[in-house]
Amino acid sequence: MRVLSIFKKEFKSYFTSPIAYVVILIFNLISGFIFYALCAYYSIISMRYSGSPYSFLTFSPNEMIVRPLFFNMAITSLFVLPLLTMKLFSEERRLGTIELLFTYPLKDSDIYWGKFLACFSVFFIMTLIPVLYTFILEKWVNLDKGVILSSYLGLLLLGGSFISIGILISSLTESQIISAIITFGVSLLFWIIGWVSEILPKYSKFFDFISLYNHYENFPKGIFDTRDLVYYLSVCFFFSFLTLRILVSKKYRG
Repeated sequence: MRVLSIFKKEFKSYFTSPIAYVVILIFNLISGFIFYALCAYYSIISMRYSGSPYSFLTFSPNEMIVRPLFFNMAITSLFVLPLLTMKLFSEERRLGTIELLFTYPLKDSDIYWGKFLACFSVFFIMTLIPVLYTFILEKWVNLDKGVILSSYLGLLLLGGSFISIGILISSLTESQIISAIITFGVSLLFWIIGWVSEILPKYSKFFDFISLYNHYENFPKGIFDTRDLVYYLSVCFFFSFLTLRILVSKKYRG
């Protein structure tokens, strides 16, 4: 119940300012354009080879539409999610209301998870519209619903990881701009860190393991691996644990 009260407050605050509307609009404009371009390209390629000697070739809409769409949505999320997480604690610190928040009969975990769930709910709404596109397209093209659901699950898990990183950074600074920039940098680092395995093959297994990208790429393929699920949940809880430790230390110093 206490988590719900923080959730309602934070969720409402997103829509009492332009930030949520702008982020949702930008995300869906980009995703909508990518979806249209992928569908158009798939249509052109299918028509081009329909009457050719290569007509025996099959062009999977799952490979040409669903997978690229969700990969691009993941990258777009990397850019826009810092705009949603930057205010969660930074604004409280700048306005001086975080001390007041600590005086309420709330646990630090109640405050944290209320803010996390509010941000995640906005992310869920933001990503739901492009997913509906694929289900509408399924009326005309034979898409695998299992692949769509698997891809969406992976996207939500990835988004949860980005959000947990963003909240941690937001708890460390009073500046929302600095919070957004650092969140983007740290998230991008965890996204591309798997590339280092080619440079340092001795530690390739370690870098591959902590790479957000390497654990995401199975989901758009329709492959559900519990190791990827455990990894993303571990990332969320690890950064959540760090944030809670920071909140406790600030509360104690206060």
